[in-house]
Amino acid sequence: MNTVITPLPSLTVRIALFEYECCRTPPAVGETITGTLHAHPTGADRSPVRVTGWDRDRDLVTVDGGVARWDPSDGNPLDQPIVIWLSWHSDGVPGVEATATIARVRQIYLGTAQDPASGETLHQVERVQKFPEPLLTAAGPFDPGGAVVTLTDLILVEPAPQQITDYRAAQDVARRTVHITAPPAYFGPVVPGRGDRITVDLDDPAAQIHNRPTEAGRLVAGVTRQVSEAVPARSVGPAGIIVYRRGPANTPSADITNDMYIALVLDEPTVRPPGRA
Repeated sequence: MNTVITPLPSLTVRIALFEYECCRTPPAVGETITGTLHAHPTGADRSPVRVTGWDRDRDLVTVDGGVARWDPSDGNPLDQPIVIWLSWHSDGVPGVEATATIARVRQIYLGTAQDPASGETLHQVERVQKFPEPLLTAAGPFDPGGAVVTLTDLILVEPAPQQITDYRAAQDVARRTVHITAPPAYFGPVVPGRGDRITVDLDDPAAQIHNRPTEAGRLVAGVTRQVSEAVPARSVGPAGIIVYRRGPANTPSADITNDMYIALVLDEPTVRPPGRA
């Protein structure tokens, strides 16, 4: 069950430029806005918020004004300045869902005469332009870089425990999934089917391997998640194009002339999960 929390009266967040250039209306004063809150490390001059608590079990941080998701790979949020970002592109990450009223909007412009990449200027507006022009200043043009928005009347909904559990499980499977392209014989005397258990040699030079975990050994076992034959598409498009079609399961490997592509989920004992902070 999701938890609805009652935060303090206001919260300042940042919104990246691509968020509203892509597919949303730019933020404007007085309008209602929805999105997902995520906390990230920031510079001391980039709208930092004060962290008052860290829920390691749920990857959430409490700040003055609310709560947001924290990626544990970013370290300890209590030891560094952080900023809250509101996003419409969470990519399945279970963040904190927010609904609020926009009380203040400031357009970010990046650049200084000394170092265009370091400084920023905040220009108060009623509505951010979708494709704003550079801000012309005595120091030169400053490029637009998103918005700083103050939110009020917040309703925040924390992710349900099952959402977090499912997301972590999916992350673990992705971490243990290696993508292997190799001659059919590499995978055994017959082509395996989807869901079959196989053992392979990750050090065999005949195989092209992607996403190999650094802690994985040479001989590893796992379950196939995708089995495809990599067929050169000589009749369509330029040379070098490969078309992947379902692998002919249980066919003798010697009868297959093309390479095979297999996504293999390695067994847990094979790949030790990294420790959590």
